Amino acid sequence: MDTSLEAKKNYEIGAYVLLFATALIWAGTWPLGRWLVSEEVGGETIPPMMIATIRYFLVILCFPIILRWREGSLNLTFAREHWKIFSFMGITSVTIYQAGYLIGEYYTSSSDAVVIVSSHPTLVIILASLVLRMESLSSKRVIGVLLSFSGVLLIFGFSPNLDVPNRFLGNLLIFGGAISYAAYIVISRYFLNSFEADSQPSSLYIITWVSFFGFLTTLPVALFFHPEYINPSLYFEIPERVWFGVAYLAFISTVLGYWFYLEGVKRLSASRAAIFQNLVPIFGVALSALLLNEIIDPIIHPTAIVLIIAGIALVNRDKRN
Repeated sequence: MDTSLEAKKNYEIGAYVLLFATALIWAGTWPLGRWLVSEEVGGETIPPMMIATIRYFLVILCFPIILRWREGSLNLTFAREHWKIFSFMGITSVTIYQAGYLIGEYYTSSSDAVVIVSSHPTLVIILASLVLRMESLSSKRVIGVLLSFSGVLLIFGFSPNLDVPNRFLGNLLIFGGAISYAAYIVISRYFLNSFEADSQPSSLYIITWVSFFGFLTTLPVALFFHPEYINPSLYFEIPERVWFGVAYLAFISTVLGYWFYLEGVKRLSASRAAIFQNLVPIFGVALSALLLNEIIDPIIHPTAIVLIIAGIALVNRDKRN
């Protein structure tokens, strides 16, 4: 075999391994989130928004170092010039999304949550089409959206996981978080499209500064509802299991997961890499059953996942055409 062809093949295989690992890492955040926020499931814990705040405090200790190493500069001037849009992206992708994710998982099961949130690509199309007019809402896309939402409604109405505090409220919070994350994706596209291709900030740059401003917008919200955590001594009383979970969310899921994903996208393409995101709800449901003993209906969950993935595939296929 030609050496260059073999090297290219190995390069792509490496990308597949990275993206597969990313899907598994991100899937693990759903049973972990339920285990973290629910005392009935995991034990003594702290408020969900404090978990989100500590998570992103740890994240912003890492991303700037990686950005400086990879790109040679933090480009503070650009961040100051665009602090308003970075703050908006931080509010949507960190503050609101984390609230929906963690508070939602207090009320509902992780297997329900991971299936519902996997519908966010169709929400992106809706927002991009109806709000910013960035995409056209063709008949194929409408069918794809309806398929995806059918999967979500199937979970809302017929999930067997009833032994939770408030399944409907929890699922609604998760869906709200998915809408917020979709809004972040749309506004980030709009922001990037305002620059010429050769002058656009990198994905690593965006995630670094979005995480930073997201921490700044999440901290006051968390302290408003839990002012006792202004006292530094309380952080020494946080249970070890919570620190373990937050460390996974910060270092493994956010930093390492995004690092793997961005590297996979660089080696393949965004469209090919996106296919691996369809593994997240499958892995998430399986891990929820394995780690938390949640009930997985042999008809409801697979059907919902298939409907959502089919809807996403139809929407993206129409976009490529």
